[in-house]
Amino acid sequence: MSVAPEVAGLLDRLRKHSMTTYQHSCNVGNLACALAEGLGLQQEEVNIITLGGLLHDIGKTRVRAAILHKAARLTATEWEIMRRHPEFGVQILAGNEKFEVIEPLVAYHHERWDGQGYCGLGGSDIPLGARIIALADAFDAMTSCRAYQYSKNLLDGIQELAAGAGKQFDPRLVQLFFDVMPDILKRNSRRAG
Repeated sequence: MSVAPEVAGLLDRLRKHSMTTYQHSCNVGNLACALAEGLGLQQEEVNIITLGGLLHDIGKTRVRAAILHKAARLTATEWEIMRRHPEFGVQILAGNEKFEVIEPLVAYHHERWDGQGYCGLGGSDIPLGARIIALADAFDAMTSCRAYQYSKNLLDGIQELAAGAGKQFDPRLVQLFFDVMPDILKRNSRRAG
């Protein structure tokens, strides 16, 4: 998928604001792409989900870096600001018709299968792309170092996904993730090597 100038500009904005969030967003885009392909979706839908994965956290450019990278527990006020990053993301994307199709993916990427997410959507009411991005987002967050946590190893991340199947995550997508995991690892080893 080639990156349009508007996308490159937003990714550059994200990179300048937080290299950690930028790298995470690239990882989520790659994982979301692999999952969408694993589902056998049409290429246009794969591209939309990949783009949604790349830009799912663009709203964090409106969250102060001091909050994003805080090693200590966030205060209630800081957490409320952080929780609004999907809303901020939709605001950033609004008005550009090229991004209309990914606005729901950005808006709902913190929804949970059991309905306990940010907006209270659950199950198949959550757009498929948002469910895919939620899974990719969580797995990358678990297995990457953050200011506020050490990374889990891949096995621990996989076990956490399994424990969240049917609760936090769409159980069908968790199984798909396990099925495509070897391909994801091969892709990543080729990029690193």
